[in-house]
Amino acid sequence: MLLDQSTAFSIAPDNPNFRWAQSILRQFQSRFESIDDQNTKFPCVFAQNAYKKSNIKFLLIPFDHQKEQYRYDIFLNGIAIYLKNSVEWNGDINTADPLLTVFEPTDKICSTQDYQAVFSESLQYLIDHDNHDWVGGIPKDPSKDYWTMCFGGTQIFINVSHPNNKKRLSRNLCDALVLVINPRERFDIVAGSNKKGHLIREQIRKNIDEYDLIPRSPYLGHYQDGELEWPQYMLPDDNESMPMACPLQFHGFKGQHTR
Repeated sequence: MLLDQSTAFSIAPDNPNFRWAQSILRQFQSRFESIDDQNTKFPCVFAQNAYKKSNIKFLLIPFDHQKEQYRYDIFLNGIAIYLKNSVEWNGDINTADPLLTVFEPTDKICSTQDYQAVFSESLQYLIDHDNHDWVGGIPKDPSKDYWTMCFGGTQIFINVSHPNNKKRLSRNLCDALVLVINPRERFDIVAGSNKKGHLIREQIRKNIDEYDLIPRSPYLGHYQDGELEWPQYMLPDDNESMPMACPLQFHGFKGQHTR
């Protein structure tokens, strides 16, 4: 279910399909509206701005308890609509609309390994059901420079948040697995590989150092400088562990393989 920010926060409590989302969305609001113990604001200035402008989109993914898996079909359809609409973006940061994909919490999926599996399954589902060509020039090997996830002919950046991030608070938006998704090329406009862009990114990372209980991850980098994208998607909750290995397979990709 794809919702505008104002609609998402006013979901009727008696809606049986999305009753679970009420407390989750309230937690999300508290991250941006209340002052936490560190007396700091959420570190990403772009997320702050989108929230203040009510520009955030929410995609709610229910858990199918009979099949014991998430409704990845809803995930795919919602992202397809979001990305189709995103091509009309006018380049103004004040109209940028990040997508927060929120997975219904369940005690059957609650470990970090579970969240890693759902994250991987979500992306694999997109790859296996994408009817568009892979973006030309983008490699399909995530260990290669300039790889980025693509769907519907669009490059996307994904920021994974989950409740087991106890130290990396900037990657813990609520008591649910959340994939924050943006067309990756928007970063080229608002924080590209130039002096201004590097200053913006460095300021955000300084904010992260103040907000989180540990320093920024060593895997945060600059895509346009050839630093790997995959490790930045889902960061460990410490600065010693390696990020999860990429399990994505492209053998079932329906579009044309460019590499």
